[in-house]
Amino acid sequence: MSSDNNSNDIDMMNDANGGQHGHHHDLHAHFKEEDDVLDAHDSIVLVEQCGENCLNVRLGFLQVRHVYEIMFTVEDQLGEATFDPLENLNVKIESTNLSASGQGHDIVLVFNAVKEKLMTETVTLRSCQDDSKMLKLVLCARVLGKGKGTPAIKKGIRLLRIEGDEESEASDWQGF
Repeated sequence: MSSDNNSNDIDMMNDANGGQHGHHHDLHAHFKEEDDVLDAHDSIVLVEQCGENCLNVRLGFLQVRHVYEIMFTVEDQLGEATFDPLENLNVKIESTNLSASGQGHDIVLVFNAVKEKLMTETVTLRSCQDDSKMLKLVLCARVLGKGKGTPAIKKGIRLLRIEGDEESEASDWQGF
C-alpha cells in the first residue's frame, strides 16, 4: 500500500464526517432548556396526586439509620386536620398548620430511614369537622445503605440525627 492510498482514505473519511479533518474539539453535547426544568424538580420534595384522597410525596434519596425532619405543603379541603400519632412507627407528624393560602396544610414530620432500598410509608390526615374527609400521604424514599454514598438532600428536608449502629466495633461488649 502506498502513502497516496492512505491519504486518500483519510480524505474520504474526513469528507464523510462533514469535512472536519479529524478535529474533535467541535463535538459538543447540546441539551434542551426543558432538561433544566426537570433538574429543578429534583431539588424539592415532590407532591403529586396518586388517587382520590391520596398524595404521593417523593422524598428522593436518604441514608439508612438517619432521622430527617421533612417540611412540605399539600393542597386539600380538610379544614382543621388531625392525625393518629401511632399510625406509623417510622413517620411521626409533628404539625399540620393551615397553609397561607388556606387551601391546604403545611406539614412537618419526622422520617426515620430504617431500611435500605425503596421505603414507602403511609400516614393519614383527617378533618376535625367532617370524619368522612381524609387524605392519605404515601411517603416514598430511596434509602442508601452504609458506605453507598451521601445523598443530596432536597429542599425542605433536614437531617436531625444519625441513629446508632448495632454492628459498631466501639461496643463495650467484651465477649465470652
